[in-house]
Amino acid sequence: MNYDKEKPNTINTISTIFPRDIEKITVKRKEVEDGYYINTFYPFYPGIYLFLNEVHATNINAGTFPKETQMIVINYCLSGRCEFKAFGDKYKYLTDNNISIGGYVVKESFFYPSDFYLGFEVGIIEELFTKETWDILNEFQIDINCLNNLSKNNNGLLILEANSEVQKIWLDMYSDKDEDPYIIKLNMLKILRILSKNELANDTSTLYLTKGQMEIARAVHKRLTQDLSVHISIRQISEELNISQSSLKKYFKIMFDMNVSEYMKIARLKKAAKMLAETDISIFDIADLCGYTNQGRFAKIFKEYYGMRPLEYRQTSIKFKK
Repeated sequence: MNYDKEKPNTINTISTIFPRDIEKITVKRKEVEDGYYINTFYPFYPGIYLFLNEVHATNINAGTFPKETQMIVINYCLSGRCEFKAFGDKYKYLTDNNISIGGYVVKESFFYPSDFYLGFEVGIIEELFTKETWDILNEFQIDINCLNNLSKNNNGLLILEANSEVQKIWLDMYSDKDEDPYIIKLNMLKILRILSKNELANDTSTLYLTKGQMEIARAVHKRLTQDLSVHISIRQISEELNISQSSLKKYFKIMFDMNVSEYMKIARLKKAAKMLAETDISIFDIADLCGYTNQGRFAKIFKEYYGMRPLEYRQTSIKFKK
């Protein structure tokens, strides 16, 4: 095998998405329309790309690889929720302590239902391996063929629940995220070894949405959140979309992992917290803009969620800024 034969097209494309020849921890932040995200890249071995994703947004444009790119993509969710497109136009959702293993699926963007996501990602492109890569994989008894087979199961996206051993390794990696990159490298090799030996349980992601169902869930979300000062019922949206209330609730629950009323309560409180911290709008008006006509009830619910009353939250935010 000619390990050092370069694949110019693939390498040039990859280098526009992943930094090449990473020798130290590299952090990149990018602003997007509804927030920002931070990618932290770690030194690894040629053909294997390891990075930490911290997302504070709903949508992020995806990097574009050639359609023929043969890639294994592994994700571990530390916190938050991310939508993944599997083959056959099926949409699955990665959440806390889930590991996904899949092949590269061409898509325009990534969707984060909770507006937040934190997790590690590994991209494995075998055609870019060098002798050094193969040597370390052999030394750790990491079977790439097994990982390839796993990535092709379950419509091209296998989602597993990490056991306590694997969870601890991921959490150790996160604890060391700004420290020694060699410790992170060692821990990642341990995880690849465990995954390649297929030592975790079977696919836990039995729930998924079709493309049509996914679009309906997003339409419901958009309708509910476009003006938080207004309360819109599922019955009203059901009539507008000509779809049963039970179906709307089911699709919404699969996508957002909570029922509509709980989601809307949190959405209103998050908006209120942001306005308290970033504006001088009165608390009375903030309550009204977030759908609370009773300021006393607003203060009570706000304290239950944030542990302090709205005025305390504003005062704390001002002190923090100073």
